[in-house]
Formats: sequence, C-alpha cells, structure tokens
Amino acid sequence: MPSESVPLISRAPSAASTAATVSTAATVDSETQTRSPVRTFEPPGSAGLVLPPTIRFDLHSPGITPRSLHTHVQTALHTNQRLSLPDIFVPPRPVSVLTADDASDQASIPLSDIASSDEHTTTTAATAASIAVAADASKRLWYDDFTTIDWVHDYIKESFRVKRLRDLPGFRGRLIRARDASQGWILILVIGSSVACVAYLIDAAEQRVFDWRSGYCGTNWFLPKHDCCADSGDTCAAWLEWKLALRGSALAEYSLYITLSVALALIAVLLTFTTASTTPFPKAPSTVAGSSRGIPSDTNANLAPGAPVSVISEAHKGQPAAAPRSIIYTAAGSGVAEVKTILSGFVIKKFLGSYTLFIKSIALVLSISSGLNVGKEGPYVHIASCVGNIACRFFSKFNNNDGKRREILSAAASAGVAVAFGSPLGGVLFSLEEVSYYFPPKTLIRSFLCAVISALVLKLLNPYGTGRIVIFEVSYDHDWHAFEFLIFVFIGACGGVIGAAFGRLNVWWTRIWRRNQFISQHPVVDIIFMAAVTAAISYFNVYTQKPASELLYDLARTCTYRTASSLDSSLDYEEDDALCPTSMAMYASSIWSLTAAFVIKSVLTAATIGLKIPAGIYVPSMVSGALFGRIVGLSVQWLQYKAPHLFLFSSCPAGNDPRACTIPGVYAIVGAGAVMAGVTRMTVTLAVILFELTGSLDHVLPISVAILISKWVAQALEPNSIYDVVMHNNNFPFLDNQRTPGFSLTLHEIVPKATISSTSPVIDISDSAYISAAALRTKLEVLQMSGELDGSLPILRNQVLVGLLPAPELEYALDKIKERDANASGIQYNDLADVADNYENMCHISADDQEIQRFYFDRSSRHSQSSLHTNGSSASIFTAAADLTPFVDRAPISLDINSPLAMVHLMFVRLGLRMVCVVEDGKFWAVLHKKRFIEYCRFGDDNMDTWF
Repeated sequence: MPSESVPLISRAPSAASTAATVSTAATVDSETQTRSPVRTFEPPGSAGLVLPPTIRFDLHSPGITPRSLHTHVQTALHTNQRLSLPDIFVPPRPVSVLTADDASDQASIPLSDIASSDEHTTTTAATAASIAVAADASKRLWYDDFTTIDWVHDYIKESFRVKRLRDLPGFRGRLIRARDASQGWILILVIGSSVACVAYLIDAAEQRVFDWRSGYCGTNWFLPKHDCCADSGDTCAAWLEWKLALRGSALAEYSLYITLSVALALIAVLLTFTTASTTPFPKAPSTVAGSSRGIPSDTNANLAPGAPVSVISEAHKGQPAAAPRSIIYTAAGSGVAEVKTILSGFVIKKFLGSYTLFIKSIALVLSISSGLNVGKEGPYVHIASCVGNIACRFFSKFNNNDGKRREILSAAASAGVAVAFGSPLGGVLFSLEEVSYYFPPKTLIRSFLCAVISALVLKLLNPYGTGRIVIFEVSYDHDWHAFEFLIFVFIGACGGVIGAAFGRLNVWWTRIWRRNQFISQHPVVDIIFMAAVTAAISYFNVYTQKPASELLYDLARTCTYRTASSLDSSLDYEEDDALCPTSMAMYASSIWSLTAAFVIKSVLTAATIGLKIPAGIYVPSMVSGALFGRIVGLSVQWLQYKAPHLFLFSSCPAGNDPRACTIPGVYAIVGAGAVMAGVTRMTVTLAVILFELTGSLDHVLPISVAILISKWVAQALEPNSIYDVVMHNNNFPFLDNQRTPGFSLTLHEIVPKATISSTSPVIDISDSAYISAAALRTKLEVLQMSGELDGSLPILRNQVLVGLLPAPELEYALDKIKERDANASGIQYNDLADVADNYENMCHISADDQEIQRFYFDRSSRHSQSSLHTNGSSASIFTAAADLTPFVDRAPISLDINSPLAMVHLMFVRLGLRMVCVVEDGKFWAVLHKKRFIEYCRFGDDNMDTWF
C-alpha cells in the first residue's frame, strides 16, 4: 500500500484550551484518492503535540468487534470517503505519526511499527534505529495449530466485506460482485471433478494390487483379474495363480499369500508414519482443576472441573511445565472423526494438506490390497476434504475466512460419499447429518452440486469397466411379505447389539494390546501382527478372501432359478453357488461357512480399527451385517422348506419356489444397514445410501425400520459411536451439537473465581496501562500450560472486564519485541526461545478510545515533569513501549455467574464461541474456555451420561 502523509495539528486557540478537542483529518492519496480517517487529540497547553491515528482494526485480527467496525464506517461516512477495492480485501493499518520535536521521547510504538515490512512508517532516524523490520502483524491471517476458530469474528468479517462490496458503485462494482458471487460455484465444480479423478485412480490401482496376492495376468501384469478374464468365459487361462508358478506347492502359496499381505501393510504404515504430527493434547486427562497437588492456585484460576492441567513440580516453578504430548498421523484412520472436529471449528494443520492427500491416497491402496478389514469409503471423505481445502487456497473469498472455508469443506465431504457409494443424495445427507457443524441453506445447494458433479465425472471415467460407479449395486424384483417385518425388526435389534459390541471390543482391544508399552512404542509390530493373522485366517475361507465390495455384492444379490422343484428334490439353480443352496444338505454347510466368516470378519474388523494406516469402517461393518443378514435369510428359507405350512408362511404363494417368498439378499442388505447404523449411528443418510444401491422403493421401509431399531438399541447399550471413541481417545475438543444437554448446575458451581496476581493470566490496568513484556510472557505461559493455546487474557479496570487480549496475538507481539531487541543488540540466535525477555520493555494496553487519549496526554505531562538520567542522557521511563491496543477485543461476550449450564452450552454450540467471560454483578469473575466446558461435559459430575 502507498505510504501515508503525516497530518499535523496546529495549536488550538487559547480560549478553547480548557477542554480537549477531537478532530478528524483525512489524507488524500494521489493514486487511490481514498484515505482512512486519522483521529487526533490535543490536550490543553501542549503546543505542537502530534498524535498517532486511532487504531484501525485489521479484519484478519481476532480483536475485531462490532464497535470498532461501526466507528470505522461512521468516520468514513462523515468524511465522504469512497471505499476502494484494496480497502475491502486489505484493511488499513495503524501508522505512527511523530514530529521531530517529539521523536526523542516516543512513549509508545504501535506493534505494527515494530513489525512492519510492507509499509514504512514515518519516524526519525533516532527511532527508526530501534525498530526491527520484520513481518507485518496485519498479515497474521491463519489460526494457530490445534486451536479453535472464532465463528463470531469470521461472521463479522464476512458481513463487513459483503457490505463493502455492495457499496461499490457503477459497472465496475457489478463486475466485482459478480466475480465474488461466482467464486463459490466455480470452486465447487473444481472440487467435484478433482475428487472424482482421485477416486478413479484409487479404484483402478486397488483392483490391480489386490489381485496380485492370488496371481497375475499372463498377458499383461497390470491388468486385474476381472479385465484379464473379461473375454474368457467360465475358464480363464490368462490368469495364472501363484500355485502354478510355485510348482503346485500349497504351502508355498500360503506363505507367499501371507508375505505379500504383510509387505503391503508394512509399506502402507511406513508411508503413514511420514505424516506424524505432535499435538499439545495430553494422551489422557489428568487431574481435576482445583486439586492441591502442588499446583499453584494462580495456574488453575480459570480451569473448570474435569479439565486436564499440567502439574508443576517444585524444581520447575517459574518456568512452563512440559505438557504431555501425543502424536497423530494425519493419514491414519478414516479421518471422518477428525473432519467432524475440524468442521466444528477446530484447527488441525497439515491434516487437510496436499502431502496428507498424496500419502493417504497411496497408503489407502496398499492397506486395502493387503487384505486387512478396512474400507476406502471413510477415507474418501477425508481425501475429498483435502481436495476442498487445497482448492480454497486459490479463491481469496474462502482462503481468508476459516468460517467460509468450512462451508466448502462440508460440500467436499458430500462428494467423498458420492464417489464411495455412488449416492449423490446420500452424500448430501451425510454432510448434513454426520459431519457438518454449521450448514446454511447455500451450503446445502453447493453440497448437492458437488456430489452430483463428482458422481457424474466418476461415471464417465468408468473405473470398474461396467458403466457403474460402485461394484455392489443390486436390485430385487418383488416385494416383501408381512411376516418378514418381524424378522427385519429382529435383524435391526441384533445389528444394534453387534454395533455396540463392536465399539466395546475395539476399546477393550486398544486397552489391553495397543496401550501395551512395547506395542505403543513400536506400532509397526501391531501392523505386522494384524496383517499376518488376518491373512493366515482369511486364506481358508472363500468369503474372507474376497474384496469387501465384491463380497458385499455377492451377499446382497438374489439367486436366479430355471424351474421350481419339489421339496424333496434338489433345487434347480442357474449357477452352482454356496450362497444359493441346491439341496437341503447344503443349507447347513452354507450357514456354517457364513457364520465362520461373520465371526472372523467382525472380530478382525474391531481389532483392525485403530491401526496407523488409512482404514475406513463403513464397508467392513456393512460386510459383517450382510453376512449376518444372509445367515438369517438362509435360515428363514430353510425353515420354510422344512415347515411350509407354518403360520408364518401363510402369506407365501402356493408352491415350493423359494423365490416367490423370501429373498436372502434382502436380509443381507437390511443386516448391512443395521450393523453399520449400530457402529456409526447414521440413520437417514444410511437409508438413502442403501436405497440408491438397491434402486427398489419396495424395500425402503424394512431397511429404515431396521436402521432405526439398531440405532436405538446401540444407543441404549453404548452411548458413544465409533467416531466418539476416536475423538475421546485423541482428546479432540468436539462439542456435540446433536445431543440435548441434561445439566442442572450453574456457572457458579463449576467455575472457580480467578485469582489476580503477578502470575495469574489476568491483566489489571487499574493503576497503570503499562505492563512489562516479561510479565506478559509469564501470564501467557501460565495460560498455555493449562492447554488454552487459543485463550485470551482478560483485561480489568477496577475489577470490571474491559477487554480480552488473545493469546496467539500476544505471543506473536512478544516474539516480535524479543526479535527487535535481539537484532538491536546484535545477538545471534537460532530460536527466539533462547532469548530472554527484557524486563525493561514495557507494553501499553488500552481498552477504549478515551484511554488512548488519556495515555498520550499523561505521557506528555510525565515527560515534562520527570525523567531518568542514565550516563548523562535523559529518557522517558516508558521509552519505546509497544502498543498492544490493536489486538484487544473490546466487546467480549459475558454471562452472569448464575447462568445455567444449558445456556452456556447453547452459547458455545449456536454462536461458535471460543470462550465466555463470567461476571458477577458486573464485575469480572473468570473466563470459561470451550475446551474446559467440553472436558467438564465428559468428566464432570453433571456429565455426558445425562445426555440423550
């Protein structure tokens, strides 16, 4: 931006010198002809005093408030200024204005001057020598890692930006508004097409690598078995099994099968390890706040009961204690739980980055091909969100606003489900029901468009060579009977039990196996063990050998008949398939094989979830349910053959044709939906997905009934879904907005009163608006030790809350002050942590415009009355104080101490607040952070057990 001229103020007439005069001056730029106002103040009897302009809040700073916006806009209107395009996207910054007479006694240097690179402020040579040129504070656009975004701030920022756009006059304004409005739709088209292309590459690669474990195509190594044998009929001479290459040795083939499975899983986990990231979250919650395990009371002043804190030993008092850290692998797991947490407002950097996208796509192919009981449908949601996050970087409207970015991520998640199941409508409902935290109407339309585009592009790419998006699409030719309704209810109830048992088994296995000291320190051993056991057991069962999608299709498909036969003779089927028994003796064999496969798949899937590889849960849980449903279907069919005149079968048509009464494939698809609902707790989304897979309106009702009953049963047995378990294990600060709280307490009963002392995270400016940088650093470290990396320091005047100073901005400011001092002293350093804070550095913190004016008036009076003499030279006692006022949030949201917790929950969920200030009779009490409230909901007395 062009440099601003220096406005000067002439001395006021002596007749009016008894009162302060506030005037507003505007400078005119020769290029843009637009200037933001400069507010000045002239105290009485201060001839020639020139003051810096009022702070102009940066729209990228968390300190923006409705009051500051109102002041800025109203001042601009009074001066008849025109709003230019740069003012919309790059708001003006505060500028230091000094005269030569006053330069030697600069009592306050705005922080933007300490860290200015793109705009050189007007200073004299004496002050310029002491100012370090570094990064601009106003370009601090991103939220810190593992912090929570401020939805209110982002909403205000977007509202202000839209208002500025609407005020642009003429044809140029229309073009700018049209460009701005089209950004979202263009972005959706790019995301939908890109997600389809990535899904096509993964599908094509997964088919080829998976088949290599059993053999290879003699004509072309890169062809999967399906393409190699496309024109060969029932026999395929081109496909060569490894048994033939190993001279018919079954043991050698078995060993090679296990070796290839372990090798593929090992490569997948090694790739996943390259995405490791250290988190500030403790692995498990520690002590309850307020306990007296040697923790200073100042440290726990703002912690709610149940919040994890760091214990400070006697040997480490005075320095920050190292909080226990955990490690997450951004490419591991399905990623759905993390995407839900991110869409709720949490920031996990690198999780949606390009490197994670690249590694997860490759590792997903390898993990599925290894034969482990994992799916690719859940990871598709994560991959699609990565594509959406990367695409947002090229559109400023979403790149500069994390709230708007999450609307696009919600639409991208719908594309992931659309390409996974071939279900555009299911994708939209998945984004609405399962992952999104904030879903405005415009996001619904964008999600629908993104899902349709991704499904359409994937269908044109034709990954399976069949013209279909998914491989397990099935259809049924007749309706169900009345007596089957009770069986569907039974399947739904059993699915809920299986889903709840699945979550309990996963927690139990994690506790006794993965938390073992050796396994936790060597996760590769866990991968090798699970891959070897899975391959060794699955090799001997025809159902466990197949890919999950192919097995699901076989279980859900219907049998085809040529003619009906008598009860005592064998049934005449078109194909010899164990899933379609041809005699009474085959029913027992088929049911036994399916039962064995059901037990193996269920146990191994529950043990596999949690491995450090890309692993989805959708299709593996559906396979377990489909196995169970097929078992029930064959049992009902067998019972019909044994007792055709039973009252249950009175509605069946006369005759012995089994197709005319029961279809085992329907039971399989109902069981698949029931178990998946019990594991994930999805309802409407799952019903729509299964409806789109079957394409039959006749079976929507039984599927829906089974899903609902499974949801209720699983919720009664185990309140937490598999995603809740993952978020609790990783200690993610996710506050569920789909549950009704059952609180009976008030804020007074869970929030202790904050202690005001030299080390407590509270700034008291009652006596002086100055505080040393070292003292601020101590308060910041105390706040960070409690886990509030994105918290704020309350600013008090006479026990009244007048503002909040965000911790990320304060840390940035203190680091810049330290960097300035290090550069001025010629200190060589590799890390700012090696440089100690200078106790002589003072920071000025103001909470309102009147205080800013008093500050400059008092500064002039102090300089005229007293000074310190050092080495024969005089300097103000507040020389080069950094002004932190631009970062103060002067409109914090507060609740009374007697407010019920249900209101607090409503504030956090509906407004998306990061913290709520607590007051008593208008006086400050404490600050309750969202993380502390979540921890209380999980571990407090009035906890999540009361939620329904």
